Amino acid sequence: MRMTRFNITAVCCTAFLMTAFTSCKDKNHKAAKVSENAAKTPQEIQEVSADHQWYFFNNGSYSTVDLPQHSPILSLKPWTESVRICDGNVSRDGKGYMLVNRFGVMIFDKAQTPSLIQDYQLFADTTAENLVFEVNVPFFTLAKNSFFNKNAALKRNGELAHVVRLSQENKMFYPSVTYGDLKLSPSSEVSATYFDGKNWFSSIKSTSDGKTEFSYIQWNAIGSLSALPPFTQAGKVVIKPSDESSFRAVNSPADFSKAPARLKTLLSSLPQNFSFLITCRDAGGASPRYFSKGTSEDGENAFAIISENWICAIFGDGTTYFSGGLDGEPLINNGKTVAFRLPKLPETYSYGDFCISGNFLTVAWEENDFYKTGRSGFLSVDMKQVFGGK
Repeated sequence: MRMTRFNITAVCCTAFLMTAFTSCKDKNHKAAKVSENAAKTPQEIQEVSADHQWYFFNNGSYSTVDLPQHSPILSLKPWTESVRICDGNVSRDGKGYMLVNRFGVMIFDKAQTPSLIQDYQLFADTTAENLVFEVNVPFFTLAKNSFFNKNAALKRNGELAHVVRLSQENKMFYPSVTYGDLKLSPSSEVSATYFDGKNWFSSIKSTSDGKTEFSYIQWNAIGSLSALPPFTQAGKVVIKPSDESSFRAVNSPADFSKAPARLKTLLSSLPQNFSFLITCRDAGGASPRYFSKGTSEDGENAFAIISENWICAIFGDGTTYFSGGLDGEPLINNGKTVAFRLPKLPETYSYGDFCISGNFLTVAWEENDFYKTGRSGFLSVDMKQVFGGK
C-alpha cells in the first residue's frame, strides 16, 4: 500500500488514519508509466538546455544548479520539518505562488525568478500548507507537530498563528486566525484544515496522559479574513462541533467521472486502465479538490490547475499536459492538448506542486524516502520556448 503524508503521521502517532490520498511520498513512483501508456509520445525536455533552469534550497535562500542531484546533500527529515515546496497555485491576476515549508512564500510575476517573502520567527517549528485565496488575497495555514518537533510542543497555543495572510504590498505576513481564536487547549494541535471557499473544517489532535484523541470543528470568520486583527480576540470566528465523517467528506477524492469537464478533456488521451489520483486547484480558489481513477493505492499522483486561460496537469514523473494560451499569447495548438515531459529525475526524486505566470512554468522537485524529504527545489521552464511554433 502506498503511504501518504497524512496517514504516515497517523501511523507514527498510532492515531486516526488521515485521508489516504494527498501528496504521496513513495520513492518508487513508476516514473515511466505515464509516458509509456500515453496515446502520443510527448516532447521531452532534455536535462540541460536553454529552455529551463534548476534551483535548490539552501541556507535560507535558493541558488541555481545544473541538475538536482548535484545540489548539496541534505539529511533526510520528516516532510513536516523539511524545507520543501508544499503548495502552489496562481492568482486570478496571473501571479504564481509557491508556499515553502520552513522558508516563506515565493511570488512569480511573469518572471523566471521569484520575489521572496520570509519571516523566520513565524515559520520556525511550524508546518506550512494549504495555500488558499479569499477575494484574490493569498492565505495559508501553519500547524505545530510535536511528534516530530519537540520545540513545537513548547509553543503556547494562545497566540500561535494558524491562518496567515500574505500582504504583497508590505511584504509581510499577518496572522488572521490563531489557535486561541479556535479555543484550543494547551495540549491540542490542528492536524489538518480544509477550506471549501465558504467554510473551514479542522481536525484537532489532543494528547493527555499518553492518550491521543481526535475531534473536529467547522468554523467561519466574522467578516473578511483580511479585516481580522492579528491577535487572539473573542468573537473573531464562529465555531461549531463537527465529526470525522463530515471532515472526511470534504477531503475524500471523488471519482474522476465527476471531475471538471476541462480536466477530463485534458487527460482524455490516457488509457482507460490507467490509475491516478489528481489534486485539482482553481486559480485564486480554495483548498483543492481530489479525483481518483482506477485503484487509488496503486495509482500515480498528479497536480492540476484550472485558470481562465489555460489548464495544466503534471504527473510525478514530469509528464505534463497543457491546453489553452499563455498570458497575452495566442492559443497553443489551436487549444488542443499539448503533452511534454519535464527532464527525467533520479529514481528517488519526484515532481510536485507547480504554478504558471507569464511564459514560465515553475515546478517543485524533491528527494523522497518514504515520509522523509532530503534535497528540494524548483524547476523553471520557459514554456514559450518549449512550445515553439505550436
